[in-house]
Amino acid sequence: MSFDQPRETDAESTSFSGLSVAEARLAALGAHLRAHRLVVELTSTGLKVRNLDAPGCCDENPVLSDKITCRPFARDGGHLWFFDSSGHPITEAERTVDAVVWVKGRLANRDGLPAAEGTL
Repeated sequence: MSFDQPRETDAESTSFSGLSVAEARLAALGAHLRAHRLVVELTSTGLKVRNLDAPGCCDENPVLSDKITCRPFARDGGHLWFFDSSGHPITEAERTVDAVVWVKGRLANRDGLPAAEGTL
């Protein structure tokens, strides 16, 4: 084995043992969003993200929130992408910082403006 070549077992490794690559990408995104003071919960259906400082649309959704999923995107050759709760693509799953910027913008407090369409 060459020093500059990864071992076969390193090719798909993640720092989140027991998770699929898509779940690990969501967990990593969640860790970044938590560092930005958003409330995150990794569930079996995706990553629920809430901004407790931004009012939601109604009694059922008192704060702005969205559910982010990670799945293959057919239009990009099956590469993993993040999607919002409406099914719109956000960015490639390896572009965590871009996804953080998008989510923070989506869940930003708009000082009393109506919640963005598609939030939970």
